[in-house]
Amino acid sequence: MNLYAWASIGENGKVTGGKPGNQSGTELKVGPYYYFYQDTCIRYKSVLKGRKAGRIAKKIALNKNVGYNQAQRTQLYNVAKACGWNPTKFFQELEKTKVNCDCSSFASTVINLTFGREIIFCQTTSTLVDACRQTGKFNIISINDMLKKTKKGDMPLKAGRHVIINV
Repeated sequence: MNLYAWASIGENGKVTGGKPGNQSGTELKVGPYYYFYQDTCIRYKSVLKGRKAGRIAKKIALNKNVGYNQAQRTQLYNVAKACGWNPTKFFQELEKTKVNCDCSSFASTVINLTFGREIIFCQTTSTLVDACRQTGKFNIISINDMLKKTKKGDMPLKAGRHVIINV
């Protein structure tokens, strides 16, 4: 079974107002694929990069210091940026720093950590597909094609709504 990581809702059941860190244990999580009207998938052209992205996404989603709050969505991204997009330094910093993100800033952070440099800015689900397409490092495929053969790092999404990452 394929598992996916995602950032979904704050500990207060809302998209804003939550404290940094995963207070409820469900703000970021890893679980089976679920349908939320996604119609597109962002796929790494490099299988190795996709696998690396999956490992990074899973490790972030399981970290109790990472929570959800759209009003503080850039916190996770900014910590990774301050660490020079170095995954080792980033995860060391997360051991002592509580932060928040939302689903698209989570995906943006994973992408940049995967490449070890900033290749996209902190995107929203409305801009993520175009930003990834412009890098030349991703294929944009239909959700039906993704479901025929999933790959680690796949990012199914519904623009303007939500994105998850195959781990």
